[in-house]
Amino acid sequence: MRTRVIPAQITTVEDRIAGNFSLTQIIILLTPVLFATLVYSLLPPTMMFVWYKLGIILAFVVLAITLAIRVKGKIILSWLFILARYNLRPKFYVFNKNNSFSRVVYKPVKKEAVKKKHLEVKEKIIEEPTVKDILRLKHFLNSEDFNLTYRTNRKGGLNVAFEKVSK
Repeated sequence: MRTRVIPAQITTVEDRIAGNFSLTQIIILLTPVLFATLVYSLLPPTMMFVWYKLGIILAFVVLAITLAIRVKGKIILSWLFILARYNLRPKFYVFNKNNSFSRVVYKPVKKEAVKKKHLEVKEKIIEEPTVKDILRLKHFLNSEDFNLTYRTNRKGGLNVAFEKVSK
């Protein structure tokens, strides 16, 4: 399948609908008509001509005409949107690329001292070797039938074993 690149100049051109007016300009110029009907029908005395209603409608018509004027190829309303977006942007950009490894973290200080309850620590009961066990151990150490071996495992533990020597 063939593809073609459309130049940016063609996609950004606004269509002219009536004379030299674009669609957005026509919409801006039609809003005073809708606003005038709302003012005429909702404000008291309803559905009657009063001079203050005419003043409100004329002020809105002048505002709409000024917003529809084209300056440097753009409508004044779009310029106002650009300025508003610029003024509402964040003023400061904070970015910290340090990870938690090299970042200084300040821990909150507790103002009240926490009273620790004293827990009774149960000591492990270690059985003392009996005389029988000591004599048996001496018998293994003095005997030539058994060999004492030390082995370390992968995790750094030490295994001690008595092995019978085969002759």
